[in-house]
Amino acid sequence: MSVSGGTVSTAAKVLEQYISGEVAEANAQPQLLHLHQSDPRAVLAALADKANNVVCNADAGTAATQAGAVLINVARFLDQNASSETKAPKASAKGGAGNKSVSRALLDHVLLLTGTRNRAAKETAVRAQGCALVADLAVKSPDHVAAKDKLLEFALDRVPSIRERAVQGLATFAGSLDVDQALSARLGDPYTTVRVATVRSMRVNGITAPALTSRIDDVESSVRAELFHTLAQQPTAVSAFGPAALSRLVAGLADRSASVRNAAGLAVDAWREQLSGVAHLLQRCDIVEDEALGNAVARELAARFKDDSAVAARRFLSEGLTAAGSIRTPGAGGTSTPTEGLCAAMLTRHAIAVMSEEERDERVDVPLLLQRTTEALGAASSRQHGGLILRQLLHIVALVDFGDETARRRAERLGEAVLQRAPLTKVSSSSPSSAEFGMADLGILILRKCNGLGIGRGFQPRTSKHHALEAQCSTRAVLIISDLCQPLQGAAESEGSGDDEQGEGGQFATRLSMRLQELNNAIDERLQRRSSFAAQKKQAVAKEEFIQAQRLKEATVKNDAELDKLQKEHAVLKAERDDILMRVLAIIRALLRWSNSDMQRDPALFRTLNQIIAPVVALPALSEDVEVAAVTAICLFCVRDGGTAKSHWGLLLQLLRSVRPDDNSGTRSAADRRLFRARAAVAARTMADCALVHSGGSLDRDEILSAANALSVVPFPERHIVVEPLCSWLLGLGHVFFEEHLREPVLEVQWALGWMLVEAFKQHGRHFEEDDDFDDAASAIAGNSRAPQAHVAAAAKVARGRGASWVGSKPAAGNASVGGDEGEDEVDEEDGAEEQQTSSKMLQFFNLVPKLPGKHASPMLSLAVESIAESGLWRRGVLLPRIVGGRPRWLRGFSWPQLFAFAHERLPAEMRFRLWRCALQLCVSDPELAPLAEVPAALVKVMKEAPAGTAALLREAVALGADASALSPLLSRLPPSTDKSFRPRGESLLLPRAEAKAAEQEHRAALAELDIDIDVWAPAEVQVPDLVPPHLRRFGGQKGEAGRKRSNAENAGPIVPPTAFPKEAKQSFAEASAAPEATKRRRCANKTKDTNYDARLPLRDLGDIE
Repeated sequence: MSVSGGTVSTAAKVLEQYISGEVAEANAQPQLLHLHQSDPRAVLAALADKANNVVCNADAGTAATQAGAVLINVARFLDQNASSETKAPKASAKGGAGNKSVSRALLDHVLLLTGTRNRAAKETAVRAQGCALVADLAVKSPDHVAAKDKLLEFALDRVPSIRERAVQGLATFAGSLDVDQALSARLGDPYTTVRVATVRSMRVNGITAPALTSRIDDVESSVRAELFHTLAQQPTAVSAFGPAALSRLVAGLADRSASVRNAAGLAVDAWREQLSGVAHLLQRCDIVEDEALGNAVARELAARFKDDSAVAARRFLSEGLTAAGSIRTPGAGGTSTPTEGLCAAMLTRHAIAVMSEEERDERVDVPLLLQRTTEALGAASSRQHGGLILRQLLHIVALVDFGDETARRRAERLGEAVLQRAPLTKVSSSSPSSAEFGMADLGILILRKCNGLGIGRGFQPRTSKHHALEAQCSTRAVLIISDLCQPLQGAAESEGSGDDEQGEGGQFATRLSMRLQELNNAIDERLQRRSSFAAQKKQAVAKEEFIQAQRLKEATVKNDAELDKLQKEHAVLKAERDDILMRVLAIIRALLRWSNSDMQRDPALFRTLNQIIAPVVALPALSEDVEVAAVTAICLFCVRDGGTAKSHWGLLLQLLRSVRPDDNSGTRSAADRRLFRARAAVAARTMADCALVHSGGSLDRDEILSAANALSVVPFPERHIVVEPLCSWLLGLGHVFFEEHLREPVLEVQWALGWMLVEAFKQHGRHFEEDDDFDDAASAIAGNSRAPQAHVAAAAKVARGRGASWVGSKPAAGNASVGGDEGEDEVDEEDGAEEQQTSSKMLQFFNLVPKLPGKHASPMLSLAVESIAESGLWRRGVLLPRIVGGRPRWLRGFSWPQLFAFAHERLPAEMRFRLWRCALQLCVSDPELAPLAEVPAALVKVMKEAPAGTAALLREAVALGADASALSPLLSRLPPSTDKSFRPRGESLLLPRAEAKAAEQEHRAALAELDIDIDVWAPAEVQVPDLVPPHLRRFGGQKGEAGRKRSNAENAGPIVPPTAFPKEAKQSFAEASAAPEATKRRRCANKTKDTNYDARLPLRDLGDIE
């Protein structure tokens, strides 16, 4: 059937009037429907013609967008009404090839306008308009494969608005594998609107659930809120999340943003209805692996569903638990699982915590609660999750009020029993001051409550009565410690090992420790014998002396039997001694945490330092856990008492300095390095706390400053243990540093400010400190025929020239002998999560520093930037070539442009000149490396806020040898009007290149005298690559394939050996680097035509349109 020209013109006229607003929608759409019923092809031709105009005039902006929306509405209206008014016999009478909706036919035409598959227009407006039309029309054609493929291409567009519109259109096809994978990839888009649209478009299933879970930590609250809105609309998809992911999602109820909390509440409400109760929802969460997260989840659920939680609490307390730890199910006679018993206990704890005091007194049966807690204490060791269940009940006991003397005495006996028999809580040596305390803390809290003392850390008046109650509570706890030490002390006295001068309990574990030392020596001797026997047996077999070999075999069997016996005895004695020592130290630490008494007026507690803790530290054969616990107790004494801190200040400094490399550090085992690191971490926190608490009191100014100096000069692999203590010290005592720095430079603290600022802008995912990153890439490339071996060798040479800190000590799997001694891989154990946490903390810190009160705030940030430039740390920001995945890439340790813009924005106008002088000095001292670190590019970005005198400083830098081509954007735009009276004496503000390099070497030498291994932190010199990154070529610099060759004077006496690319690698790397990253887009006009492709309107293949 031919298309009627009159009908086409009529339909086109109606469309034009509809788009221009001359005809209302209520009149235009019925007219088009009437024309469509008489001649569908004509109406479609008119729509296609208008679509051509809309796409071609996409740069019209709002008008084109509105016209496209009109076409979409018309197509949908025709599809909705034609299906009800057009009869099937009429369609069959036309003898068409098939039925096709108007939306689908128009979609086919728009796909041609967008360039079809793997083709797209160059103009952004054309691509955006085409993407919008395809996304809207695809709603009515969920099975259109070409539309799905086109939207997948648009989802990778470089323009964020096009990606956003594409993922909105992909919601129609959500559920297919390729779409789910594409949407999961878009969840990491750098633009917030794209991530929000992606979350809204996704369908929750097993493929998308992990990607959606990662958005819980999104920095934008709108993304997190949209995540929960999406989950609330799909409550049946809760089964797609594992226990750990579901716990993190439910914890969204405690999000810092109110909008996210409200959205999370909608999702949790839907899950509660889906799972038939709050208890079942909590059972689906992971509350065992991460106890802190489990408590947060239970707390939020109990606060949101108070009635359901109160019912569950009443049931738990009334029924109790079975011997296996499960709750008793009434009526059915069955029992639940032990995990359900733990969930019930945790929900009960937080349900009672959110009650008011009146509700608590009314609903909680205190005698029954004490009975259930006593039963849980007896079964804590034999019951699954027994320790966790007991801890929940102890929290409840610490919350409730004891109504009479009988209940108080029962609670007091319960607290004593907890200190004596409750299973010990494993406290991480790296974080011994975690917020979730152990059994000893709960036992001390119950004792304090029974003695009329508060259990919080708020202010309590220190009256005579208060001191008496504190002393009474401490005395009772110390008596419990004496009872615990009696078996060991009695055994020691029976063997005559006691010492009256040591006081009570002074040598209570000496016998066991001496026996353990003897066993250690005997075990080492047997191990050496076994190695010797094995070597002698191998030699005897080689010499065919089989009788001697048999004798050696029998001797080995006898030696192994003795070794096994000794090891078993060692394990039994070690467990016996460590169990009591850890319990004693846990009780002392709990007393120190919760006591509010004056240490000098609490003799029972104060004497434990010399009578218990000091002898424990002197014991031989101490285990790592006991030693760290004893050091932690000493540190708590130092924080509580200024005199103790002053007398132990040398010990704290020694513990912190023990992680520095020395003559014996190469022979340390992995266990010794782990122990030294744990002790140093405790000492670092203690020194910062003591400096803050005792400043102006027991500690003088030199001691306070020595804490910052010791924290600042830790080795590179151990920098993470001092990040938080340094931040605390600088926030509280930064004025002390600044005052001393004005008198005489404090290089240690200024150095620390520099490397902390570098950590804030570290490039994550690059792993510059790990040698195995390069080794893995090189090994993968070696097996890839597409990557030339010259690339591998070139990248290896450049990587080795970056400095020791950029090539860690972790050896490759197949080259264990290359990296040094074994076990070194544990020195610098970093993962992506730890690095990101450190960077986040550093950003928060330096965001806060300029806002501090006082004159020292802004100068501290400026000194940090100057430290990076003066010490050579800025070279870690140089872009250097690497081979990653068989392709050349330019990588760096941190971003200098981001760092410079961050500091420039937060410093006042009068201090920005120091930053410009610092940056331009880098351009003078190293004009070839500075552009690779993007120092000139950073200046260009902040050019509009340049301080007065910048133009003269810039011209002086060029005169001293800075790269004029790299600084040309600044030279052409900065006005010289403010430079006349800036320097009245005409003195130079920049150093010549030779003097600048000499000053840097002098600064690095001064840092080395302070025991800072500066070569590990940053290289003294980096070889300039022969190529320039593509995005920096517009700033000038090196030209051609080989680049500008440096003179002999510039290359004389390099500190680091030259690491230039080999000649055979230059050409291949230049070709790979010059290759475009992505294929350029083609125009959708005649330039996009292909000889094998016939682009035409799909009118002849439409068939009958209904």
